[in-house]
Amino acid sequence: MGASRVHASGILKSITVVVMTLGLVACNQTEGTARGVVTSVDGSLEDVISFVVLVEGSELEFFPTADGDYDFPLSHLREHQRTGEQVLVGWEIVGSVRYALSLADG
Repeated sequence: MGASRVHASGILKSITVVVMTLGLVACNQTEGTARGVVTSVDGSLEDVISFVVLVEGSELEFFPTADGDYDFPLSHLREHQRTGEQVLVGWEIVGSVRYALSLADG
């Protein structure tokens, strides 16, 4: 019985290490996609400087790029904010800035 308890303890420690490692990798992710609700849009009516999307309880700020692959004009984000319809954002982090590379209805 003692050997099985030691074996179970070793398995539990291994699982804990794997879960912690996956969490660190996710935190250090530098590109990906995010689906969520637009909570704010910064800029003028036609010139969006940045926008925030609520993704799984976290607010992520995105900055558009001049050559982004956007399915609609950035000003349409205000409509998404008003209606609560989700958006899908393809992004990458350069330095400490999260750039929106693509944008579509979600």
